[in-house]
Amino acid sequence: MASLSASRVRLAAVPYERTIEIGIIDGVVVRLSHSGRPIERYSVVLLAFVDGEWQTIRVFDNHLGTHHMHRYTRQGGKQPEAPFHEGPTNEAIPAAIAHLKAHWEAIIESWRS
Repeated sequence: MASLSASRVRLAAVPYERTIEIGIIDGVVVRLSHSGRPIERYSVVLLAFVDGEWQTIRVFDNHLGTHHMHRYTRQGGKQPEAPFHEGPTNEAIPAAIAHLKAHWEAIIESWRS
């Protein structure tokens, strides 16, 4: 399997100060990227290694000024944003990570169909 850091994962070019990767199982990773102190911008991304490439499966972020989620599909790519969390950033990030850790299998299956 290719290294995640060496792969070309298509995400918006956002200059984040810090990135943390949380391994779920071999080939499935949650990536948290953020900047600012306190955190001003963030993204929480579910990535899966499929057919020899890392694929973006789901993204939670606040680049539009609100906490929202983007579903991705294998055929259609990035889908329109949907609201995710109404609370502060320090609650939205752990909520996104917990959601991805709890539901990664169903989310990946949804991406495939």
